[in-house]
Amino acid sequence: MNSSENPLNHSFSAELIIGALGASPAPTAIYSGEDIVIRFANEGMLALWGKDASVIGKPLMDAIPELEGQPFFGLLQQVWRTGKSFSISDAPARLIKNGKETLDYFDYEYKALLDADNKTWCILNTALNVTARRDFLQQIKEKEEREKVFNEELAATLEELTSTNEELGSSLSQLAQSREYIRTIIEQAPVGIAMLKGPDHIIEIANPRILNIWGREESEVIGLPHELARPELIGQPVNQWLKKVYKSGKPQVNKEFLVKLRHQEGLREAIVNSIYQPIFSGDGSISGVLVILEEITEQVLARRKNENDQQMLALAIDAGELATFYYQPATNLFSGNPLLKKWFGLSLDEKLDLSLALSVIVPEDRERVVEAISSALSKESDGHYYIEYRIQNNTDKKPRLLQANGRVFYDQQGNPLSLNGTLRDITEQKKEEQRKDDFMGMVSHELKTPITSLKIYLQVLQREAAKTENIFQQNMLEKSLKQVDNMTGMINGFLNVSRLDSGQLHLEKKFFDFQYLFSEIEDELQSTITTHHFDFKPSESILLCADREKISQVLHNLIGNAIKYSPNDSVITIAYEPAGNNSLKVLVEDCGKGISADDQQRIFERYYRVKDSNSGSIAGFGIGLYLCKEIVELHNGSIEVQSKPGSGTMFSFYLPLGKKFD
Repeated sequence: MNSSENPLNHSFSAELIIGALGASPAPTAIYSGEDIVIRFANEGMLALWGKDASVIGKPLMDAIPELEGQPFFGLLQQVWRTGKSFSISDAPARLIKNGKETLDYFDYEYKALLDADNKTWCILNTALNVTARRDFLQQIKEKEEREKVFNEELAATLEELTSTNEELGSSLSQLAQSREYIRTIIEQAPVGIAMLKGPDHIIEIANPRILNIWGREESEVIGLPHELARPELIGQPVNQWLKKVYKSGKPQVNKEFLVKLRHQEGLREAIVNSIYQPIFSGDGSISGVLVILEEITEQVLARRKNENDQQMLALAIDAGELATFYYQPATNLFSGNPLLKKWFGLSLDEKLDLSLALSVIVPEDRERVVEAISSALSKESDGHYYIEYRIQNNTDKKPRLLQANGRVFYDQQGNPLSLNGTLRDITEQKKEEQRKDDFMGMVSHELKTPITSLKIYLQVLQREAAKTENIFQQNMLEKSLKQVDNMTGMINGFLNVSRLDSGQLHLEKKFFDFQYLFSEIEDELQSTITTHHFDFKPSESILLCADREKISQVLHNLIGNAIKYSPNDSVITIAYEPAGNNSLKVLVEDCGKGISADDQQRIFERYYRVKDSNSGSIAGFGIGLYLCKEIVELHNGSIEVQSKPGSGTMFSFYLPLGKKFD
């Protein structure tokens, strides 16, 4: 009967088998390929490696680099090539757990699973940590060897008729010391150990570790049957396991077993790993049971909390309608959550590499995305990745504008392992911004004419007030004109945003001496602003090729921000100096409230407004710094901010000087 006719195939699918392996307490993993790629690893194997589930899908040596120089990778490759399984007992392995290298011993098997052509299609790896068992059995073996040597020496002594009662007494003393030595080793063991004797499981030895787990004193349990000494186990399976091990001679191993233990006058729930090992006497009969117990309550609860945190993160991602992505440069694997696959027009079970993902990006943006990824992965990068681009899949044909935000993770040598991050659909947001821009542009155009007329009327009234020498009217009109100028500057800002979007914000670059512009702004501010003190640092004459009016606008915006967000009578420093790469550095520094790290990441975005922490209100329209950034970048320059909350803020921008040919 072929496999398709076998009725068992209808009930035992690959998913069920993988699920069963995942639920198994025994550490289990599945590999494939000459690179030994980890295709599956249950919780037991991940805990044994000291890793989390992120290693699945990686080559073994990339996932667990500390195996370098150990035989496991070579053995796995041999099993893969030959199809011959390999197993071994008490094999040493050095692994890194919680940042520390540990040496443990394992029974493990590499089982080659062959296809119809007798070729290996995967390797099943099972393992059991036998360090505690090995250490104890090693001590037992050493004790037996010492006793054997002693018996041989005693026999030889008797045969030669040279032994005396004194020597016999000495030998018996050595035997007692040997037994005491074994007891000392057990008492100092890092795990709980107890030796139960006979079918009633009389507690012969119980070290401090196991007594602490049991919640008992030595005087309460030694010499008593286990079932009588620990009545709290009634209704729990422990005593049944002991009887089964004593009767069958087969060990019982339990992983993450929940047990109720004595605690003060009541009970507590604990999670333990336990081994019940039969003890054989010299004639092969079972004389007792060795109990090895390790409490792992805190570790398991911490792991479950981490799993809960991961679930909460997943809920937050779903609530925020974020797509998540993961790119592995070594394998070119690009994966993500179901929302990402929906946007890219893929089925949930479909795998994709980077080239498939790039094909969904519109051609005009594709090369820019490739450059952004390469830049983020380069050694000169800070590891951050941020870009906006458009996609259109072949399934729903819906155009989307996405905002990608991610960071690179590195191995111990500083090489990039992966680029992880999120994608946000900002299509509607951008449409809303466009509608807002269109409205601002329209309103700004409509307001310019009445504002211009109002300014003319005010100037006429100001001249009339000067003729009559009416000081009060002159002051009021001067303040009114100042507010009209502020309104004009705001309107021009909105118009510039509209021109930026339509590509109509042109630069009129000319050579001018920046020192003159610097002095003009100094004179203007010193004569019009009395609420703050300005420290214009004098510097040398510097010839700059730029749009003088727009650079002046940048400086006014930055100084205006400093005035707005710093207390009255504080000092605002403005300075400039030559910088590297034939450029000019200009800075504006205040002693204000500062800007949080989160706001610094977004402060140059259009319409982004920093919240006033004192009043709770939102100040400004959120276009001033956006315009500064766009104007500076149109000059092929750059702008940056340095700030700490409560310690003031410094804005700096850099402009290329340009070359003047005579």
